[in-house]
Amino acid sequence: MGGHRKTVPAFDAFDLSTGENNLFGKGTTQTRHFTAYGLKNDTTGLTAKRLDSDLPETLNLMNPMYHLAKKNPSRSRHWWIRLGTKDSDTSLTVSANIAAAAAGLGDDVVHLYYWDEGHGSNTDPGDFVTWIAKVTGYRKK
Repeated sequence: MGGHRKTVPAFDAFDLSTGENNLFGKGTTQTRHFTAYGLKNDTTGLTAKRLDSDLPETLNLMNPMYHLAKKNPSRSRHWWIRLGTKDSDTSLTVSANIAAAAAGLGDDVVHLYYWDEGHGSNTDPGDFVTWIAKVTGYRKK
């Protein structure tokens, strides 16, 4: 396995420098802390003592495990999950937990690891297209 690219904390950087901090920006605020730990240890000079009130709902909207745990009837019933075994950005347990939770609800789950591949690998795009056709019932005319 390769080394990890992210430092501690991996996502909510004390200096608001991560893509995740940018993802949670809102309105004219480009970046925001989204964990109490990140906010408490802020190095940018922020004086806020509490996270913005919209963040818990936003975090839930972005977290598939939240919807799986709630057995959300509007969730996807088909899951194609891939992760490289040398991924330096995501823990292998993240995809395993999502796959197990979805399968536990009876959803169709196709979960594989790409051996010796990194973050964002895509070594079976043809299989994915075939799976999409199967799931959707698409037939080429």
